[in-house]
This record gives sequence, structure tokens and C-alpha cells, in this order.
Amino acid sequence: MEAEHRDKVSGMRAEVNELRSAFDGRVQEFKRQVDEFKKNNEAIEALKKAHAKEIAAHVQESNAKYNVLVTEKLEMEDALKAKHSVDI
Repeated sequence: MEAEHRDKVSGMRAEVNELRSAFDGRVQEFKRQVDEFKKNNEAIEALKKAHAKEIAAHVQESNAKYNVLVTEKLEMEDALKAKHSVDI
């Protein structure tokens, strides 16, 4: 009877060790996946920041072009008004 109990305890001990080993492996895999997720998340954030900078630069450039066009249009209108007011 004592031998049976020792065998059962030994078997249970081996089973616990196997479960612990499997659990440790899963924990390591989880840590690896979390690290990979953080790296990917950082890369995504860097891309978002770069994109925001590109958009801001594009908006500024477009606004500058628009301002030049509006200024040119107003100058042309003023020139036309001056020309026509002199003729009248």
C-alpha cells in the first residue's frame, strides 16, 4: 500500500512538473507576444506621427499657394478697376 502511494505521489509530482513546464512555456510565449505587440504599436505610432507631419506640411504649402493666388486675383481686380475708372 505504501508503495502504491509512493508511485501515485511520484506520478503526481511528475504531472505537476510537466504542467509547470508547460505553464512556464506559455508564460514565455505570452511575454514574447506582448513585447512584439509593443514594438508593433510603437512602429504604428511613429508612422502616425510621420503622417501627421506630412499632412501639416501639405496643408501649409496649399495654404501658401492659395494665399498667393488670392493676392494675385485681388491685384488683378484692382488693376482692372483702376484701368476702367481712368477710362470713364
